[in-house]
Amino acid sequence: MEQKPHPLSDGLEGQITDIVMEKTATMKRAAIFVDGRLAVYARLGDAERLVVGHTITDHALAELQRRYHHMGAYIQAVRYLGPRDRSALEVQQHLSTKGWDAEANHQAVERLKQEGYVDDRVFSQKWVDYRRRTAPRSRMAIIQELKRKGIARATIQSAVEALDEEALALECAIRKSRQWLRYVGYEKEQRIVLFLQRKGFPYALCRKAARAFINLAQND
Repeated sequence: MEQKPHPLSDGLEGQITDIVMEKTATMKRAAIFVDGRLAVYARLGDAERLVVGHTITDHALAELQRRYHHMGAYIQAVRYLGPRDRSALEVQQHLSTKGWDAEANHQAVERLKQEGYVDDRVFSQKWVDYRRRTAPRSRMAIIQELKRKGIARATIQSAVEALDEEALALECAIRKSRQWLRYVGYEKEQRIVLFLQRKGFPYALCRKAARAFINLAQND
């Protein structure tokens, strides 16, 4: 278990008794010991300016901690973004679960936005494209997914406005074409309709897509 720092009380100062370099799963850091006790973790660049035997104030330690948290949260966020794009809310929630404080969390996300690594508009469009290519579903279902990811309403509307729901519903049915082979007539149509309704499509559109699929299958 990670050792918990014991910072100085307000207005006090102490002597730096040791500086120990460490490596965690996310970053390299320095453990700063004051008066024989772990007082704070610091970034390596900040620790290089410290000298064992010198005194340090509680305010200086607090600043070391703030800078360490900002960098640590940022590095944690970058690692989280590695596999795929994320919304700003997803990054914030991830950092919170990893124990980073609210200020460090906010600063990390804002920096990633400025650098272009977090952009909810780009994320939303990529999410819509991904759903359209790999797992078609209704416009409403996609809207609900993006809402859960913290995307603003106007951004969501912009991302989904070009969706052709009729084409999406038909694509959903086509992707499951083997599932409908055992059925015929009304039963086939009804099963396709129920399947598309579970994907969030409105009933009338489900009927239209089911009939279009059956016509396509008959013409093949």
